[in-house]
Amino acid sequence: MSSNFGRYGLAASVLAIGLGGTQAMAQDDQAPSSEIVVTASRTGESRLRDTPIAITALSADQLDQRGVNDIRGLTDYTPNLQIADFTGYAQIFIRGVGSNDPFAGTDPSSTVHLDGVYLGRTLGYFSSFLDVERIEVLRGPQGTLYGRNSVGGTINVITRKPTEEFKARLQAGAGTYGTASGAAYVSGGLGGGVAAGLAVQYRRNGDYFDNVSTGGDIGRDSNFGIRGQIVAPLGDGEAILRGDYTRQKGRLVGYSKLLAPTGLATDDAVLGDYDKVSLNRRNRQEQSGGGVSLELSFPLTDTVTLKSLSSWRQLHGNLDYDSDASASDIGRSTVNLRQEQYSEDLSLTGKFDNLTLFAGLFYFHEKVKEPLRFTLYPADASNFRLPEIRTSSIAFYGQAEYAVSSQVSIVAGLRYTRERKKLAGRFLWTASASPDFDTALSAPVIGAPYFYDPFVASASETYDAWTPKFGINFRPDANSLIYASVTRGFKSGGYDMGATDKVIAERGFAPELLWSYEVGAKTSLIDRKLDIALTGFRYDYDDLQVTLFVPPSYAVTQNAASARTYGVELEMQARPTRGFTLSGTLAYLDAKYRHYTGAYTAAFGAFDATGKRLNNAPEWAFTVGAQYEFPLAGGNSYIGADYKWQDDLYFSPANDGADGVSGYLEQQKAYGLFNARVGWTSDDGRYGIALVGRNLLDKNYVVSTASYTAAISGRPVTPRTVDATFTINW
Repeated sequence: MSSNFGRYGLAASVLAIGLGGTQAMAQDDQAPSSEIVVTASRTGESRLRDTPIAITALSADQLDQRGVNDIRGLTDYTPNLQIADFTGYAQIFIRGVGSNDPFAGTDPSSTVHLDGVYLGRTLGYFSSFLDVERIEVLRGPQGTLYGRNSVGGTINVITRKPTEEFKARLQAGAGTYGTASGAAYVSGGLGGGVAAGLAVQYRRNGDYFDNVSTGGDIGRDSNFGIRGQIVAPLGDGEAILRGDYTRQKGRLVGYSKLLAPTGLATDDAVLGDYDKVSLNRRNRQEQSGGGVSLELSFPLTDTVTLKSLSSWRQLHGNLDYDSDASASDIGRSTVNLRQEQYSEDLSLTGKFDNLTLFAGLFYFHEKVKEPLRFTLYPADASNFRLPEIRTSSIAFYGQAEYAVSSQVSIVAGLRYTRERKKLAGRFLWTASASPDFDTALSAPVIGAPYFYDPFVASASETYDAWTPKFGINFRPDANSLIYASVTRGFKSGGYDMGATDKVIAERGFAPELLWSYEVGAKTSLIDRKLDIALTGFRYDYDDLQVTLFVPPSYAVTQNAASARTYGVELEMQARPTRGFTLSGTLAYLDAKYRHYTGAYTAAFGAFDATGKRLNNAPEWAFTVGAQYEFPLAGGNSYIGADYKWQDDLYFSPANDGADGVSGYLEQQKAYGLFNARVGWTSDDGRYGIALVGRNLLDKNYVVSTASYTAAISGRPVTPRTVDATFTINW
C-alpha cells in the first residue's frame, strides 16, 4: 500500500495546488456564463450544486471534446464507477455494487435510463451515444424515484430536445485503426408550435488485436443509429414523441486475452503481448434494437403537473465466440437474445409554498428469450440452455420535501415494489458438435455420469419490498448545500441460467437488499470560481447475489454473502483565471464481504471469502485534469488533458488468492491513463475542428476476467487511439 498511498498523496497534492491557487483569483473575473442543469430529482430542473444527490454530470460539449462515445468512457470522469465487458454485455458497478450475471434470469444492479426509460437488458448498453444533451451518473440507491430499483445507482442518458429555431449540425471524423465516423442533426419548427428533430450517426473502426492463430483478428466494430423526436403543445403542457433505432456489428473481443500459459506454443508465445491474441475460431457479434416513447406533461393547476411516460422497446442480439480463448479447439459459445419490454410511468408533481410533492405509479413488463449454447469439441457434445423469462413489475412511490425554514428542508419518501417472474425452459446436453444449432439440438440427449441429466424447468415467484428514504437538506447560503440521507435499496430475485438440475433451477435466488447512509456537501466559492462536492457514505448489504463460474460452462448465482462498504468521494472544479479550468476527483472505497463462507473458484474450490474485497471496487482512485481556452486565428481554441489512476481491482472473491496462495490472476494491478484534446471553433460557432487522444500512454490492462477458458483470460481494453473531427453548424 505504500505506493498506493504515494499516488493518493500525489492526487491530494494536485487538488490542493488547484484549491490553493484559487485563493489568488482576481475578484473581477467573471463566473462561467452557463452551468449544467440536471433533472435527477425528477421534480424539475435544478443546478447541479443544488441537487442533494451524489451525481456527476457531463454536457454534450464535454463528452464531444473528450471523445466519450459510449458509457465506457464515463469511468474516466466519475468517481467509483467501473464498467466491465462480459462478452458484449455491460457490467456496471457503482461504489462496488453491480452484477456479474448479465443473462435473462437476473437484472442489473446499476442501471441505464434513456430519456427516463429503464433499459432492461445490458447487451445494448454499449451503443454509441446519439444526439446526447448530457449524461447524469447518480451514485447510490435510486429506488424511491426511478423506474425499477437501481440498488447501486443509475446512468441517465438525456437526448437533445428539438426547438422551433432552425439548427443543423454535420460532423465527419477519422482516426487510427481505420476509424471513420459521421453524424448529422437537424431541428426546427413545423408550424403551430410543433418542433421536430432528426439525428443520424455512423461509426466504425478496424481490428484492435492481431490473432496469431486461425480465428481472424478481433475488435472491428460498426455502429449505426438514428433518432427522431417531435415536440407538440398539449394545452398548457406538451407532448414529446421519440423513436430510435441502433445497429451494431463486429468482431467481438470478449475474454480473448490469455493471462496464463496453456502449454500450447501458439498461445504461450503471445503471453504479455496485449496487441495479440490466440484464437482458433472467429468471434462475431450483431445487435439491433430500438423503441418508441411518448412523454406527456400537463399542468392540472398552477402548482400541480401530471406526467406520463409510455414506452415500448425491443433488443435482438447474436453472439458467437471462441470461449476457451486459445488456439486449442475446446469450446465455443453462442447466444441468441430476443427481448421486448413495455413500461409506463405516471406521476404527479406538486409545488406549494413550503412543500414539494412527487408521487407516481410505475409498471414494467418484459419478455426475454435467450438460447445459450456451449459446444465442447473434445466430447463432441453441446450444452443447451433455452430459457424464456417473463417479468411483470408494479410500483407505487412518493416523496415529499418540506421547507422548515428558508435554509432547512426535510425529505421523506417511500416506494412499494411488487415483481413477478416466470421461468420456462429446457436444459440439456446433446451428443453433437455440429455448427448448425438445430442439428445439434435434435441430436441424441446425453447425461450422467459426465453431464447433468436433461430437465424442463417451469416456475414463478413473486418478490416485494418497501424501500423508504429519509433526508435533511441545509442551505447555509445561495451557493452551498449540506445534506444527509438514509435510503433502502432493493433488487428483485431471479432464476439461475447455470443451474444443473430442476430443483435448483426452479428455486432461483432471493432479492438483495441494501441500506445506504450518506452525507454530502456542495459549494461554490470565490465568486463561483471554485466548485466542490464532497460525499461520504456507508452501505450495509444483505443477501448479496453472487455469481460463481463452475467448469465447464456454468454460471451459478446464489444469495451467499453480506457486505459492508464505506467510502468518500470528492469532485472539484476551479477556474483560477479566465479560460483556465482545473478539475479533479478523488475516491476512497472500503468494500468488503462481511460474511461469505461459500465462495468458489475453479482454482481453489470452496473457500471462505469473509473480509475480502468486493469485485470491481478499487480502494483508491483519482482523476486530475486541466483545460485552457484562448482566442486563435479568428476563433476560439482549447487544449486539455486528464490523467486517471486507480488502485488494484479484483474480479473474483479470491482477490489476490486463497488458502495461502497469492498472485491469483483474476485481478488488475493499479494503472493510470492519460487522455488529451485540442480544438478550434470559429467566432460565429459555425466551424470546428478537434483532435482527441485516448489512452495515449498505450496502457495495457483488462476490465474483467474469466476462469472458464483454457487458462485464466481477460477482456483487454482498446489501445491508444487518436481521432480527428470536423464540424459545421447552422
